[in-house]
Amino acid sequence: MQNRKLAFIGSGIIGGGLAANALLKGFFCSIYDVIEPERIRQSIRSILDTMKEAGAITSEQAEKALMNAFFTNNLEEAVRNTELVQECVPEKLDMKQGIYRQIQEVCGDHAVIASSTSAMMPSVLQEGALYPECILVAHPYNPSYLLPLIELCGGGKTSEEALEKAEEVYRAMGKEPVVCRKEREGFLVNKLSWAVMDEAKKAVMEGACSVEDMDKAIMYGPGMRMAVTGQILTLSLGIQGGLRAAAAKYGKDPSEEDQVLADGIDAWKKRRSLEEGRTPEEAIRYRDRMLAGILREQGKTFV
Repeated sequence: MQNRKLAFIGSGIIGGGLAANALLKGFFCSIYDVIEPERIRQSIRSILDTMKEAGAITSEQAEKALMNAFFTNNLEEAVRNTELVQECVPEKLDMKQGIYRQIQEVCGDHAVIASSTSAMMPSVLQEGALYPECILVAHPYNPSYLLPLIELCGGGKTSEEALEKAEEVYRAMGKEPVVCRKEREGFLVNKLSWAVMDEAKKAVMEGACSVEDMDKAIMYGPGMRMAVTGQILTLSLGIQGGLRAAAAKYGKDPSEEDQVLADGIDAWKKRRSLEEGRTPEEAIRYRDRMLAGILREQGKTFV
């Protein structure tokens, strides 16, 4: 792992957080920003300190990680001989496209360029690029240094090889990559989050509940289950026979959606670890152990 190099363009909470993940997994990381290199180092150290305070890493692990970090104001120096460049600059299209051109003038088509953008479509980012097939979106979720999720989305010209390379690198960083196969506003996760927020606001504005009760409803109910078994698997586990039996349970006719989702659950079960459970009964036992652990950490008691 020590010979693998990644570059991070921007040392803020997103870029710095992802750089911290990579450093902790043994990657050599060059971290570029326009601020003084010592301030870049302080930014990364601050993130590692936050992870220590959260109990995620030890002081020794933080110090070892910093030994693999190189801080620079020289973009060409940062990206030379790297396999993936994580771009985390402000949401300004001309700035991003200008940086991509500089990177590709140095790296050619040998480096994947992944943008952390949450709003710009990868096909737009690719416009005017020397090697558009190497450019994609890799959108993390805040706090990026703790949450494993990173959603990947390619543009019209992104190669399958670039997507596969990005998936491999992020897994090696300890992330959980998911692939959005179509360019859509909000990609996968923000679109889901916006829908929940819309319903939450509606309930509050209609006088159905207070803000506190709305958030508690999410935190201690569906949100807690979704953290362990997602949404589709969660609902499947609540129906004897799974989603294929959902229509009959509620007196409806079977739908194509039920079949597609049930097939997806079946495929996922085969890839789940033995600890997570591959049968409904095993998955339920795993869910219950995890929920009990979360509640204990929150100080909730059962007796």
